[in-house]
Amino acid sequence: MYDILFKNARIVDGTGNPSFYGDVAVEAGRIAAVGKLAEREAHRTLDLAGLVMSPGFIDLHTHSDFTLPLFPRAASMVRQGVTTQLVGNCGFSPFPVVPERLDMLKAYAAFIDAGLSWEWRSLGDFARLLESIPLATNVAMQVGHGTVRIAVMGFENRDPTLTEVSAMENFVAQAMEDGAFAFSSGLIYVPGIYSQTAELVALASVAAKYGGFYSSHIRGEGDTLLDAVGEALTVGREAKLPVQLSHHKANGKKNWGKITTSLSMIDASREAGHDVLADQYPYTAGSTTLAAVLPSWSVEGGISSMVARLNDPETRGRIKGELDEPEENGLEFDLTTIMISSIPEGPNKKFEGQMLTAIAEQKGMTPVEAALDLLANESGGIQMITFSMDEADVRQVMRHPAVAVASDGWTLSPESGGRPHPRSYGTYVRVLGKYVREEKVLRLEDAVRKMSSLPAQRLGRYDLGLIRPGCVADLVVFDPDKVGDRSTFQNPHQYAAGVHHVIVNGQLVIENETDTGAVAGKVLRRGR
Repeated sequence: MYDILFKNARIVDGTGNPSFYGDVAVEAGRIAAVGKLAEREAHRTLDLAGLVMSPGFIDLHTHSDFTLPLFPRAASMVRQGVTTQLVGNCGFSPFPVVPERLDMLKAYAAFIDAGLSWEWRSLGDFARLLESIPLATNVAMQVGHGTVRIAVMGFENRDPTLTEVSAMENFVAQAMEDGAFAFSSGLIYVPGIYSQTAELVALASVAAKYGGFYSSHIRGEGDTLLDAVGEALTVGREAKLPVQLSHHKANGKKNWGKITTSLSMIDASREAGHDVLADQYPYTAGSTTLAAVLPSWSVEGGISSMVARLNDPETRGRIKGELDEPEENGLEFDLTTIMISSIPEGPNKKFEGQMLTAIAEQKGMTPVEAALDLLANESGGIQMITFSMDEADVRQVMRHPAVAVASDGWTLSPESGGRPHPRSYGTYVRVLGKYVREEKVLRLEDAVRKMSSLPAQRLGRYDLGLIRPGCVADLVVFDPDKVGDRSTFQNPHQYAAGVHHVIVNGQLVIENETDTGAVAGKVLRRGR
């Protein structure tokens, strides 16, 4: 007898092949059968009456490791169909932790840290913490280059010594032995920005020995996009491991259209036999820490050193001068496109949800002066949204067969507050509603493949991402006529529309759009 029998589904199986109608049986956390099963018995039978059933969505790019301990039910993610999250992206991971540099690490991650206890030292320790909380989704982990570099070198702007390289290699090896899937980098952020390509190759080579891959928030997504893509491909080629290009895009109006060339670079690398994929969120705005707008030298030594420089009139003047001439100084962000999305409690909290230009007007300052004023008062705890991408680019990247859908978000709940980027609530359903149903940029079957079997392939988990007997029963049921995003930039804390049921490891975690409380999520470990 099956545990659950789902009858009369329109099955989109994750392969990209045309959908078909049938039944899906679940037993012991796996898909037991697919086909015409109406006469078979089950403990529970749900008639889907033609709703779409697809594999659960696998999000290759989240930062939920910094929020899951507070929001383990992953409401913003699971309610749009996400059943597995890959964390540790952009060089940010909450491990390894070296006690004497913990304050540096906490300041580094302050803009996404939802209040972690920081009581662990390694991936293994952190995994045990995650296993002790009521997870609704599966979690896979990466080890972040930025965190590893902080553990060994702090925020020093120099090349590592041979001893320091060895120490970083040991941290990466320990994380891989503990089950990390990949080594990630974030090369627009300090301290990653201080690294040379050779350092990345050395550390990625360690991940390669364990069968891992290299994911990268590349060194630039604006003027230097093509060089940055080239560097990531070089790291993969020289370290002999697959590459995942994170949130692929071109920032800044003068760079729009460059993704035609960057996608061609991906194609050429794949044709040469190198395993390269990219991922993308379906918005023309990104989000990160406001401190990312600063010249890298001004954050050397960490966030406390940054604040000290901003409070020194002469040094602040030098920083302002560089921000006033961003192109001449190799800076990527246009401050007139920035909205402040989250600020710690205090007198500046009122500026959440406002454009930096509007804040500057209220303060009687320029946007550059307003940004520096906020950073001097709030340290590294400010999130921003940047409206810097082109809709035509978004569509072109989305159509590419080697690009997966991914959110670059994290687990949230309406009580978390702030004005976070709506991608944490709406990425997957936005693709299904806006780009599949309404605008027909993708076929439904192709979109689901980009959300399921393609990211499963990157994780090397061929028992995920497909509706096929023997595969893990991670499934989502949605109404193709109603599925869509409700979350907006001004009102982001709104759950997805049209997602009826979500099944994780054979258990209903969302049933009729309601959280069942089932503790179904697992911590996934590479090779286990």
